[in-house]
Amino acid sequence: MTCRLLVPLALAALGFCVIPASGQGKEARAILSDIAIDLDNDGKMDRAMLVLVNPESTVNRIGGGEAHMLGENERVDLYVFLGDGDRAPDLSRKPQFIKKSIVDTENAQMVLALESKAKGSFTISSCYGCGARKSWEQSLTIVSRRGEFLVAGFTRNWEWNVHTSDANVETAMGGCDINFLSGKGVASRDLGEGKPLRTKFKPIKLALWSERKLPKACRFY
Repeated sequence: MTCRLLVPLALAALGFCVIPASGQGKEARAILSDIAIDLDNDGKMDRAMLVLVNPESTVNRIGGGEAHMLGENERVDLYVFLGDGDRAPDLSRKPQFIKKSIVDTENAQMVLALESKAKGSFTISSCYGCGARKSWEQSLTIVSRRGEFLVAGFTRNWEWNVHTSDANVETAMGGCDINFLSGKGVASRDLGEGKPLRTKFKPIKLALWSERKLPKACRFY
């Protein structure tokens, strides 16, 4: 198991297509990634948007296979606009839902583009190291159920390569995959198969989400 190393990462980080930040408050903002998706299954397209707060340079909007390298003072928020998916993305409009700091920038160096999934769900992915000697990647899956935005799933994979005194390389790896909707999760270490976790999980409101709610099997730092 290895973390994905996306070739366009550096290119995305060096993009200089200006997207003006506007509107609410004094913080500068720029659209980082957005997708149109029917989140609440009402037949109308909605829009999920990753918003970069306090961008340290002008920013290219990232798409599939691209990522943005996070600056030291940058923050990534999630905006959701219900019934707005057929219109062009616009930060001057007020979203129906905001989750600030949706990406833990203390444990992520790069954030990937939003990806739509089955049944009106989408994922937010990020990575640290991103293929380097010490690296991990993770994805958060989000759904809407009965008018509430929920964390439906979380996955994380990591890999360390340590050079020993005898010039060999020791590799440690692991991962976890939690399905909050089904209540089940698995975790793996090294090359072993994933083992079911005894904990029975429940969906978590996105507004209340933090990585502190993860089981120990997903924590490695």
